[in-house]
Amino acid sequence: MELLALLSNRDDHIIPEVKNALRQYTVYPLKSIEELEDLYGNIPLNLLLIDTVSHKLSTLGDFLGRLDNDRVVLITPEKLDKYTKDTLPRSVFDSIDEESIRDELAMITERALERQRFKNELRLLKQSHDLISPAQMNVCGKPPEAEVFSGRCDPAPGGRYVQEKVIVNFAKMLTASFDMRKLFNHFVDSVMEIARVSRMSVMLREKDVFYVKTHYGLDPYLADNIQLKKDSSLASYLSRTGRIMTRPVSFSDTESVNIKKEMDVLQCSVSFPMIHKGKLIGIFNIDNKVTEEPFYKEELEIIYLLCNYLAAAIKDIDIYHHMWYQKEFTNNILSSMSSGMIAIDKNERVTVFNQQAAEILNLDPSQITGKDLRSLPSPLGDILYETMATGNSYRRHEVTLYPSNLPLGINSYRLLDEHRNPVGAGIVFSDLSDSKKLEEQYRKAEKLKAVNDLMAKIAHEVRNPLTSIQTYVQLLNEKHTDDELHNFYVSTVSQSINRLDSLIDKLVTFSCTQDYNFAKEDVNDLMNEAAEFVSRNMPGDHKFSRQLFDKPFYINADKKQLIKAIYYLVLSIVDKIPEGVSIKMAANILMESPPFVELLITYDGDESIEEKKQDLLKPLFDIKNLGDELNVPISYKIIEGHGGSLDIKSKEGINTFIIKLPALDRRGAAVSYKGGFVSGQ
Repeated sequence: MELLALLSNRDDHIIPEVKNALRQYTVYPLKSIEELEDLYGNIPLNLLLIDTVSHKLSTLGDFLGRLDNDRVVLITPEKLDKYTKDTLPRSVFDSIDEESIRDELAMITERALERQRFKNELRLLKQSHDLISPAQMNVCGKPPEAEVFSGRCDPAPGGRYVQEKVIVNFAKMLTASFDMRKLFNHFVDSVMEIARVSRMSVMLREKDVFYVKTHYGLDPYLADNIQLKKDSSLASYLSRTGRIMTRPVSFSDTESVNIKKEMDVLQCSVSFPMIHKGKLIGIFNIDNKVTEEPFYKEELEIIYLLCNYLAAAIKDIDIYHHMWYQKEFTNNILSSMSSGMIAIDKNERVTVFNQQAAEILNLDPSQITGKDLRSLPSPLGDILYETMATGNSYRRHEVTLYPSNLPLGINSYRLLDEHRNPVGAGIVFSDLSDSKKLEEQYRKAEKLKAVNDLMAKIAHEVRNPLTSIQTYVQLLNEKHTDDELHNFYVSTVSQSINRLDSLIDKLVTFSCTQDYNFAKEDVNDLMNEAAEFVSRNMPGDHKFSRQLFDKPFYINADKKQLIKAIYYLVLSIVDKIPEGVSIKMAANILMESPPFVELLITYDGDESIEEKKQDLLKPLFDIKNLGDELNVPISYKIIEGHGGSLDIKSKEGINTFIIKLPALDRRGAAVSYKGGFVSGQ
């Protein structure tokens, strides 16, 4: 049994995963590099597995440099790119990411061990060549290579390795590798072990042309530019006959002449067909031996067989990479899906759990993938099992997860093999929380619209008789001016009518869609008229002041409505401050693209209104006092109707309402902000 060492400190994850994946091997878990060096020096370990999270490669350079080639498999947190793999020490055979341990580690380990077995076979075979004496060669009557490969003459004891065993082990190594570059390198090295040649090249077919994919001894420029069409004489001969082609020395026909020319260009003396399922997929070319000795029949036979194994390995690699790209493509689709996806196999284990599923369910994919379906929140596992067992699929089905009460929309489907037998099930689901909230908001908006329409109708119906009542009260007050009690009641009724009229005006403004009469307005004129209106109608003993621009700036506004918005903001301030507090209105210009005008309404206050922004801007159905609490929402609605925004800030005891409106002035004059007001520079 092969002996393997695992260098890792992660007892909770890596060590159990590796042992579970390599049950057929004996695995020694080690904590430190010193333990590994000591064990490696005393026990013939077949393979070393190194966890690069526990032990960084930068600290293992010297140790890896002392090891034999292809002795180490690295376990990395994620897949290594091609450049990183190419720069690894020669002692590293391959690497595997943590997520692939369960599925791929056993296969990589077997490939590494096969590589070592084959190297041992070649080493022993080479030693057996060296052990053949001249006397043995005379007895056998053939050169040493021929006798060893034919199996008819045994070498000295310890060298009984016949041709068939070498080919079998070589074939196992080739068909187990999925790295084309390593495959070609090993093939070239193996051919060189059999026959030392001066040049060789492997050509593979792409569409209708054969190109050089790897070579030895050829000029790189020549190798990059050689092309052999599929209907060329050499390719046609190899495809038609499937036999080895030796460069012609005599010419009996035109085909022989053309073949010689093509082989001269390829700088080869022998060409081997690479056949896969009856089709020529490649050509292997070799030149004469460096010793100028002729090739033995057995050597050519071995290379011919290895070429066929190489052809099979190349096709396997093509299929592997095609499947890998399909898998990556599928994984990319799954990871970019806006919906969650979960799939199980026939053993009721989770095989697919994409990133969106992890985000929706708030679960770690590593804790779910590979686990029993009962690890899924209820009722997802039940739906998957029912779909797989009965074939009952769910379409646009809504479920609620427990205990989180998360609403999901689910579609389930059954997975079948080529014989229509069930092999698993899958579900695609999405989080319905946002859509449920939108539906609820839509229902509220519909109700609010109905209420707004009703309020507008009621306001209009009430305003007409209210005007008549107001007129009658004024007439009574003119006729009975000497009765104090009468005057008191008339005054009280008049004030109530005014409050009711103001409330109706607010309700109409808030509930109805306004048709604004926009015009080009100077900001200074707007502020002056707003200040006069506010000062005239502001209750209590409060002071209201303004600071104007020193240059005209213009906005597109309905002046009457915008003054009303400013007035209602001031009313909301008056409700919160004691008598005599000063309220200031100033302006600022923001030279953005496009530019904006800011109207700043500030006052001193111990209470910070920024923290209550949401309460001040709350929707109608949350308002309890229709008189006071409508002020800010009405202002906000008018400002939004002007394409502007309303913000609330509090800093160092100063509260500010910030009205931001698009400016029509697009001049490039520099503008600076000094002391909270604007001056041109």
